[in-house]
Amino acid sequence: MSSDDTDTPARELSNFGRRDFLRTVAAGGAAAVAASTGLPGCGSSSGPTRRYLSESQRTTLEALAEALIPEDETVGALGAGAVEYVDRWLAAFDHPLPQLFRGGPYSGRVPYPDPKTGDASNVFPANHFHDVLEPTRLQEAAFRIEFFGSDAVPNGNINDGAVPTTPGWLALYHDGLAQLETLAQQEGLASYADGTPEQRLDFFDRTPKLFRDAVLDHLCEGLFCAPEYGGNRDQIAWRQYHYDGDSQPLGHTLFDPATGESRDRPDQPCQTLDPNLPNDGFERDIVTVLTIVTLAQGGKRFY
Repeated sequence: MSSDDTDTPARELSNFGRRDFLRTVAAGGAAAVAASTGLPGCGSSSGPTRRYLSESQRTTLEALAEALIPEDETVGALGAGAVEYVDRWLAAFDHPLPQLFRGGPYSGRVPYPDPKTGDASNVFPANHFHDVLEPTRLQEAAFRIEFFGSDAVPNGNINDGAVPTTPGWLALYHDGLAQLETLAQQEGLASYADGTPEQRLDFFDRTPKLFRDAVLDHLCEGLFCAPEYGGNRDQIAWRQYHYDGDSQPLGHTLFDPATGESRDRPDQPCQTLDPNLPNDGFERDIVTVLTIVTLAQGGKRFY
């Protein structure tokens, strides 16, 4: 598969649009979903941490992640531990209990409300994000196809006519990272990591689309996931992209039993400007992108 099989080349993501795209994602629903539900994750309280990549493969992936989401005014993929997330995620089936889903709904980072006032109390719930949930038989079969390919599960390719087959993430990473090293050496580099960021992105554009899609999806997950999944180290991406992460059981709207009325949390209000956020509006380029997307989906502009 050639680099023509893509909508947005990686080298374009390296310019202005990539960073603002990530900031927009963080401000929207994607980060909330990753933080508060049982999305795929890795790491476990039920056993030692396992990783999939060899040392050389991880070095290649780190060089790629650094080029795709570099450190600038906000944390990048390496600083947030996104590669660690990917490395653990690829080893999800190396555990007796596959590390696919984590519990909840509370992480212990936010307290219960005071039953008398509705304000934050000093009582915190246990962190159930450390609990690894057992997948259903169907969920496990579906993820085995994603990890190991359509042929790895009985009848995994029964819908070939309607659903494209997949070689699986493990094969995609194995072959894709090897191809990056080959492309670098063909250009006279000792290794992929020795290339400039522009060269690394160019080589990435020349790998199969399935590999590119997997890497971009997994790095974004690792950047914005709950820390228990292995990425978003110390909640750094949440903080720097102005996302409060999992906010339950306190929430943002406080109910006062004495008055029977609800009110905003003063530090993170819902109905007024948040004092912790820059409130000078989106940058012009973000507004342009959002306008194009809205109009393309049938929306209307009232200004």
